Amino acid sequence: MNIKHLMVKLNQISSQYIGKIMYALLFMSVLEMLVSFVILSPAMRLFQSGADGFTLSFYVFVLAFIAICVWLTFQFGFTVMLLQMTRRKNTNLGYIFIGFKKINPAGKVIAVFGAFIALLALISRFLAKFIYIKIFPDFSLEAPSIDSLQNVTENPELVSSLAAGILIFTGFFLAVLFVLALIILIRFVFVFHLHFDNPNLKIIEVFRKSAEMMHKNVIRLIVFALRAGGKQLLIAAFLAVISNFIPEEKYSAMSVLAFIISIAYFVNLYTAAIRIYLTVPVLYEEIKNGSSEIENS
Repeated sequence: MNIKHLMVKLNQISSQYIGKIMYALLFMSVLEMLVSFVILSPAMRLFQSGADGFTLSFYVFVLAFIAICVWLTFQFGFTVMLLQMTRRKNTNLGYIFIGFKKINPAGKVIAVFGAFIALLALISRFLAKFIYIKIFPDFSLEAPSIDSLQNVTENPELVSSLAAGILIFTGFFLAVLFVLALIILIRFVFVFHLHFDNPNLKIIEVFRKSAEMMHKNVIRLIVFALRAGGKQLLIAAFLAVISNFIPEEKYSAMSVLAFIISIAYFVNLYTAAIRIYLTVPVLYEEIKNGSSEIENS
């Protein structure tokens, strides 16, 4: 099983289903944003009401966990849809909601995965804060009081420094979370696939089986994903840089050019995302079929 062979299979599936997957991914992304906004909006109202730090942190954590579980439920359906496409079976947009329809026992796997991500996020926050404060000892994650921010015109430096500090820390936190996810979570990328194929398998067995299947395949999946989305990602990055140099002029040739570049950026970014998504079910099928051949021989 080499990357060249995997790329041939991925290109075949991508060319056949690219339009359908792009529509499903866009539709799912919009739903995830809307649902996440609805779930997390109470936390913003608590912040505006001046709730104490502990209460705000508790509710943010609980609401974030719920949002993660809902996001994973959508991802479960999308994962199953891609797996069925990889097997050349008929699919429709309804697969995105399959996790909600089969919330039991699928909900148990999703809840455990959500808890795992939440724990990883807490560890990442702790590590990011520890390292970041070593670099910037004056930085504080404590938000200023509402009273101090009521008149922004009198506190422009406070607002500016706070926003910049939080933005930089968020980027640092996401970088730490990405590294930990790449090291740990990548071993469980087959959890949803295995649960769909083996709904009666115990949750701990699903995670254990995924880790076994990813043994010696972590680097292969990373290289496969980079090969699959590399060209489109590079084009999207190039277009993003170019768009920053285009002057903002309404109702001009430049505005038309900026619109065309934005469309091209969107198409390439989503195409890269789709191809990267597809690497997981393609590799899963190859490993699964290879294991079956070994067992039958």
